[in-house]
Amino acid sequence: MRAIRLFTAGLAAASLAASLAAISVAGAPRNALIVQGLAAVLAVGVALLVGRFWRRANWRLWVLTAACGLALVLTLMNGVSLEGAKRWVALGPLQLHTASIVLPFAAFAYAKGFGDRRVAPIAALIALLLLYQHDAASSLAFALALAAATLVERPRQLTPWACVAIAALLAYGAWVEPDTLPAVPYVEGLLDQTFAAHPVLGVLAGVLMIALPAPFLLVARARPERRAEALALAALWAGWIAGNLFGNYPAPVLGYGAAPILAWGLSLGLVLGGPVNQDPPVS
Repeated sequence: MRAIRLFTAGLAAASLAASLAAISVAGAPRNALIVQGLAAVLAVGVALLVGRFWRRANWRLWVLTAACGLALVLTLMNGVSLEGAKRWVALGPLQLHTASIVLPFAAFAYAKGFGDRRVAPIAALIALLLLYQHDAASSLAFALALAAATLVERPRQLTPWACVAIAALLAYGAWVEPDTLPAVPYVEGLLDQTFAAHPVLGVLAGVLMIALPAPFLLVARARPERRAEALALAALWAGWIAGNLFGNYPAPVLGYGAAPILAWGLSLGLVLGGPVNQDPPVS
């Protein structure tokens, strides 16, 4: 795990440097660079905190999954609305993308929760809420995460497989729905804008973005007991990357935005931290 942590630290440092350079080339204001840097520092703290303490908590995984769903419900009720989409919560001058923060927890809980029949139905509800948020990238990412965990664990009960099928259908529904939000050059259109202005930097930013799931794949290979959760998180990030490559959605971590950077740190903490306690018996 030490080698994986060193690789991840190098990937994080290179991604931050490329991100600051790319969003600057794409026309981001100076305050965006400051926010991006502060978010990276905070993400390191989140990764360390989650890795050291959170995994040792005696969570009931169905409660954790339900809390993720509740956060999405509250966003739909009271979140920031842009062109009909409600994906963000306002924290002072900042707007955080709720799905970025809650989906790593939800994917982690689903991957470890096959012993509790309550987890999968709640995960299907989360997939439905993502459709109502008009967030096709997150719908795709969550469907891929559920599919990866289910294929690894191959549970005998039908409910998790039905959950994957429902999430896949909802993700398809989200993608065929027109996206009316305009693209921001240093958020959604980052790679195109950067490549047009500086081809070498554009290629580097693209390679680093595609490499974001690599630490999770390495953990899945090195730690078989964490394979389901690591591959679920790798699939989650692959879905967010695909959302940017094939749709009008933010470039995760490399594009401007605090929430994806915090989410990556959170995801890393979940798989690189200490051993997690077993979920309490279902009651």
